[in-house]
Amino acid sequence: MTRTAPFGFSRVVFLSHVIDAGTPVFPGDPPVEIRPAARIEQDGYYLQSLTFGEQAGTHWAAAAHFHQGQPFADELDPGDFFRPAAVLDVRDAAARDADFALGLPDIRRWEAVFGPIPPGSAVIMWSGFEDRWDDPAAYLNADSAGRLHYPGFSAEATRWLIEQRSVRVLGTDTMGIDPGADTTLAANQVLIREHRLHLENLGGLSQLPPAGAWIVIGGLRIRAGSGSPATVFGLIP
Repeated sequence: MTRTAPFGFSRVVFLSHVIDAGTPVFPGDPPVEIRPAARIEQDGYYLQSLTFGEQAGTHWAAAAHFHQGQPFADELDPGDFFRPAAVLDVRDAAARDADFALGLPDIRRWEAVFGPIPPGSAVIMWSGFEDRWDDPAAYLNADSAGRLHYPGFSAEATRWLIEQRSVRVLGTDTMGIDPGADTTLAANQVLIREHRLHLENLGGLSQLPPAGAWIVIGGLRIRAGSGSPATVFGLIP
């Protein structure tokens, strides 16, 4: 359904999944638990109790998630959550290789069509893994040894995007911006510093054009937080 969009955009869309008790989580993270806390027939109002980690569902991470002495969730600026979006469609490559790592050639092909990625952008990798969201085992895609297999950004591409395009956010429709098989989390180690964010477990990316849209990232301002579950909005031109 088309919604009235602000700021002269034509549409506003959700880019985040609904959190429920079946929400996939990164191995070792707290599971999502949702319990009744009050019922209208008993208490006169309806309320649920929620328990989950800060990186549950569609979420963002602040630099404190990986580095001591870096900003916590409550130390970010309002402008950190409003970004022009560049969407790189790598679904074909990800279908051929679940361990696909987005590299410089992929970025150069995108820029050859749409021009340089604007400074301050959120670069979003659309791998197609969002279609697996309702099947946590397929979404995490672990092998018999427990090693995860899903696409992500290479550390080289991450460093180039920061140094050459001043990118502030990397986003993905997988459990992490790093390929699942990369246990060093190299892209995260490069990206998550100062006021740069990662944005993971996105959904609805088919609604975004490759260029020209903006994203608005919601969430909780958690004291000394590593990040927050997020409602993410896409503003479509």
